[in-house]
Amino acid sequence: MQKLFLALSIVLLFAGSAAAHGSISKLPDSVQILQYKMKLYMNADDADTRNNLAMAYFRTNQLDEAIQELDVVLQKDPNNFDALDGMGIVLIKKGDAGKALEFLLKALKINDKDLMIHVHLSVAHKQLNQTDLATNAMDKAKAMASGPEELTWIEDEVKLLTNS
Repeated sequence: MQKLFLALSIVLLFAGSAAAHGSISKLPDSVQILQYKMKLYMNADDADTRNNLAMAYFRTNQLDEAIQELDVVLQKDPNNFDALDGMGIVLIKKGDAGKALEFLLKALKINDKDLMIHVHLSVAHKQLNQTDLATNAMDKAKAMASGPEELTWIEDEVKLLTNS
């Protein structure tokens, strides 16, 4: 049994490494979680891997685990854009838009050119019944979209965050 686990672990590790820039997004989230954990075992300080693990937890609705991973990143680097944005969307999903907004506004100060930060702000404002702010943030996101593909990404992100 140990040999089987070791073989599977090695295959999963190299499967991610073979993809462009280590991207493993085409694998199922449950496999990604295992792979990211293995990568963290080798380098516990890798913020990108920890952020990716948090988002895999998010997509599998393991929100407390996602928060734990993002907390680790933010303790080491309070200005990590991806962790701030990630914490915002996890908190939106948990229904805590007020706290989510705190993280998202910090992320916005770091990078206001990111299209998805505006989408996330829109969803948080909408949860807080701040209709004008929600509309303004969504209008900004849509204006930043470079074409129909990015507009579809926006719609998909809103569905993911609002369960609709």
